[in-house]
Amino acid sequence: MTYSIIATDPASGAVGVATATGSVAVGGFVPHVRCGQGAIATQGAFTNWLYGDQGLALLKEGLKADQVRDQLIEADEGQAQRQLIVCDRWGNTAGHTGSNNLDAKLHLCEPNFAVAGNMLNSTDIVLAMKRAFQQLSAAPLHDRLLAAMMEGERIGGDFRGTHSAALKVHYPDKPPVDLRVDWAERDCIEQLKVLYHKTQSEPFQEFLAGVPTLAHPTKTGHVNRKEVR
Repeated sequence: MTYSIIATDPASGAVGVATATGSVAVGGFVPHVRCGQGAIATQGAFTNWLYGDQGLALLKEGLKADQVRDQLIEADEGQAQRQLIVCDRWGNTAGHTGSNNLDAKLHLCEPNFAVAGNMLNSTDIVLAMKRAFQQLSAAPLHDRLLAAMMEGERIGGDFRGTHSAALKVHYPDKPPVDLRVDWAERDCIEQLKVLYHKTQSEPFQEFLAGVPTLAHPTKTGHVNRKEVR
């Protein structure tokens, strides 16, 4: 019921997830990310959202992506109804697509990123997302993730239509991007992109310039009265 992409950017240290589905509030279940540890998208016919915190804890311990995947699914009697992709801090990726997920379904794992989907109009959606992400190799991670999601929706997305989406990216030296569209009748990924562009407005960028980061945890800025429009 979902299509997602996870990735890490070795140059900047950023790590992120973008996801969309034909149901409501995908951002509450699927994306899990933590800078310095990795990223997880947990989805499927009956999403095991517990994979998120459990998987990030294993990544924090230093386990690699395939070890995390194996531990999560081996402990889950419902693994046939799950789909999972994992990216660790070194850019290793791993995936699982249970046999009881509805077609079309597929996951692809590459160095530094992985893509997965189920209940898709076609597995071509996963392949198109992969190509869109790779074509923007010089762009910031959030732009690459959004481009992949837009291509996935353009190709067909969830076979029920795309109605909710989320983007989460963590950086070592900037505040996180954490955006959600919990329901949209149409143009869901475009609405997510509009939200992202709001965060690029001058007033919000001035706010972000004073927000603490992992690299500068006591950072402050200058108060202003400008509105985001």
